[in-house]
Amino acid sequence: MSFPYTLITLVFLSMLPVTMIVPVVKDIVKDRLLGSNWEVAYFTSIPMLGSFLFAPVAGIISDRFQNRKYFIAAFCFLDAFLFYLLTQVTDMNLFLVIRFLEGASHIFIIGLLLSSAADRENDPANKRYYGKGILMGITGMFLSLGGAFGMPLGILGRKNPLIPFYVGSGILIFVGLSTLILLKDRGIHKQKEFKWSHLKNAIFENPFLYVPFLFNFIDRFTVGFIISSFNIHLRETLGFHPGVLGVFLGLVLFPMSLLSYPSAVLSRKTGVLPLVLVGSLVYGIFLGLSGTTNHFWLLFTYLSICGIGAGVMFVPSMMLASKMSRPGLTATTMSAFTGVGSLGFMLGPIVSVQMQHVFQANLPTEYSFPALSFFFGFLEIGLVLLTIPFFKKILTKIDVAEKERDEITLANSSPIV
Repeated sequence: MSFPYTLITLVFLSMLPVTMIVPVVKDIVKDRLLGSNWEVAYFTSIPMLGSFLFAPVAGIISDRFQNRKYFIAAFCFLDAFLFYLLTQVTDMNLFLVIRFLEGASHIFIIGLLLSSAADRENDPANKRYYGKGILMGITGMFLSLGGAFGMPLGILGRKNPLIPFYVGSGILIFVGLSTLILLKDRGIHKQKEFKWSHLKNAIFENPFLYVPFLFNFIDRFTVGFIISSFNIHLRETLGFHPGVLGVFLGLVLFPMSLLSYPSAVLSRKTGVLPLVLVGSLVYGIFLGLSGTTNHFWLLFTYLSICGIGAGVMFVPSMMLASKMSRPGLTATTMSAFTGVGSLGFMLGPIVSVQMQHVFQANLPTEYSFPALSFFFGFLEIGLVLLTIPFFKKILTKIDVAEKERDEITLANSSPIV
């Protein structure tokens, strides 16, 4: 079976509108609608709530009707309309309601595009990709790359902050039409139903599963800080226009995308846990430092190294959760892993604004934002320090789980006598 170029391209394009509007959040929410930092936090958090609530619904509906393409196309058109509607509304409450619906709509697009990739990997007739994880890895990389490329496109809003919304709406219409014309459903694979009891059993048998869950929660939690409070800091304190802001925020996302595959390869020699710890430590240190400087190139350097740290630990943290899962519970474990990350991303902006108020009330102005930045950086550093004493025990749990999988594989492949 040929490589699904169309599917990968649609995944990439569908992520552009999501991050394209991040550099103009301040212009839209604070300047145009006269909102506060709280509304900026809600603007970045509330679509994640929509995604969190409606992600399972997308899968259930698509599986029941045995169709991906028509649902993807329909929600592309709906999402495009909601993006346009965000430029027309002037009431803040209605604006945030539409933003919630936009997040719910977009998860249908992303979730079902990823399901289409999973369909190909879970199709036994697909000898090239069946069970190898290649397609999902490549799809995940282009999902991240779409988000990374979207950030610098915020420059479109330098003179008119509504333009990224218009362009994003146009991109979604293009993705919808391309889906209808070019995308083909192939052997839809119905995912097993997620059950909390399965996850409870998995954690009871291996409490160290909390480790990758906590890392993913904190990783996404800190990203919430980056796209809300840090975003506003770069715009208002440092005076960056949307284009420069997009480039700087992209410094974190680009390495995360580009280093996904190399870090997975490197983990075969080093193991996944060392990469998670080293990458998280580097990410935490330089995230903290990024809030301490107003110097253009020093900030550029800090964020670049921060992005490298994120890239080193991003895929290994997923692999850590997968490797520590007992056989038969991998899908359940990874569903919970993803859900915990979404929860962290949703809470990050709100907590960052609250903590910013706390630091501003108790510290001199010049120290309040550096303290906030180090607060989020120390969450990563502290988690690394808490994990190190259990390093050998976690490795032992990984070895036990891998031996169980090998034994099951061997038993299933042995000829019946």
